Amino acid sequence: MAVQFILGRSGTGKTCYCIKAIIDALAEPGEQQLILLVPEQATYQAERSILADERIAGYNRLNVLSFDRLQFLLLGKNTARPALSRIGRQMIVHRLLRDNKSKLKIFDSSASSSGLARQMAQTIAELHQYAKTPEDIDRLLSELAKDERNNLAILKFTDIGLIFGEYIKFIEGDFLDPDVQLTRACQAVLASTLARGAKLWVDGFAGFTDAELAILTELLKVVADAQIAFCLDASEIDLANPAAENIDPVGLFNPTQRTYAELVDRVKKCKLQLTRPIILERAVRFSACDQLAHIERNVFELEPRPSEGRGEPSKLDSADNIRIVSAPNARAEARFVARQILELVR
Repeated sequence: MAVQFILGRSGTGKTCYCIKAIIDALAEPGEQQLILLVPEQATYQAERSILADERIAGYNRLNVLSFDRLQFLLLGKNTARPALSRIGRQMIVHRLLRDNKSKLKIFDSSASSSGLARQMAQTIAELHQYAKTPEDIDRLLSELAKDERNNLAILKFTDIGLIFGEYIKFIEGDFLDPDVQLTRACQAVLASTLARGAKLWVDGFAGFTDAELAILTELLKVVADAQIAFCLDASEIDLANPAAENIDPVGLFNPTQRTYAELVDRVKKCKLQLTRPIILERAVRFSACDQLAHIERNVFELEPRPSEGRGEPSKLDSADNIRIVSAPNARAEARFVARQILELVR
C-alpha cells in the first residue's frame, strides 16, 4: 500500500504522466483493477485521452470516476433518494424533540426551542462525521455509569442517544443525509472489491471536501499502490515534512500545498508507505513557446527574473507570440476571445 505524489507546476505533464501510466498498465495482460479519480468535469476527457492510444481498443478493468460516481458504485441504490440540507436536518430534529419531549431526561423543558434543535442537529452531523452510531453512545453511557459524578453527563448523552436513534429511523429509506452517506461510503470501501488491491491515480484536484478526504483516505488503505498528482512548486515546500504553519498564506500554490500537507499527514497516521515523490520541472505544455513558459513561472512574482531568451530576436520578437489585452468587463473579454478564435479558424 504505497503512496506516491506527482508534483509540478502548470504544464509540466502531470496528467499526461498519469494517463501514460494507465495506458501502460492496460496494455499489459492482467486482472488488477485500475482506478482514475478525477473531478466530475474531467472524466470524459480522461477517457478520450486513454482511448486515443492505438494500443487501447477498449478496456474492462479501468474505472474513470468522480467522487460522486465512486459513491454511487459503492452504495448503489442507496444514493437514489432526496438529499437533506442543513435546514432540513434541523427541521426533522425539531420535530423529533417535540414528539419525544416526555422521554427526554434533561432537555424536556427546551424541546420546542429552535436553538436546541440547531445544536442537536449539529451534534448529530458531528457524530456521523466521526462514524459514530447510537450503539457507541450506549457503550459510552455504560462507561459513564461507573462513576456517580457523571450523572449530569449521563442524562445529556441519554437524550442525545435517543434523538440520534430516532433521527436515523426517521430518514431511513426516505431521505439521504450527506453525513450518513459519507459514513456508509467509507465503510463500503473496506467491503468492496472495486478498490481492494487496485492501482489508483488521483489527478486534477486542488483540494478535497471533508467527505472526499475521508473516502480517499479509506481508498489509500485498501489499494495496492496510489499516485496522486498536485499542481505546486516542489521547491517551495518541505516535501518530507510539510507543516501547514510553514506554508505561505498568500502563496500561489497555497491551496494545493495545504492539501498535500494534509494528505501526507494522513498517510503517516495510517502507517502507509510513502515513497519519494516524482518531481516534474520541465513545462512541456509550453515547449513550443518559451515566452508562455516564462510568463507561467514569473507572472505572479514580485521580482520576476528576465527571460533567458532576452536579446535573441528569434525567440522574443517572433510574430506577436504574446499579447496583453485589457477588457472593460468579462463579457467584452469573452467576445474578444470568440472573435479571435473565429479569425484563426477561418
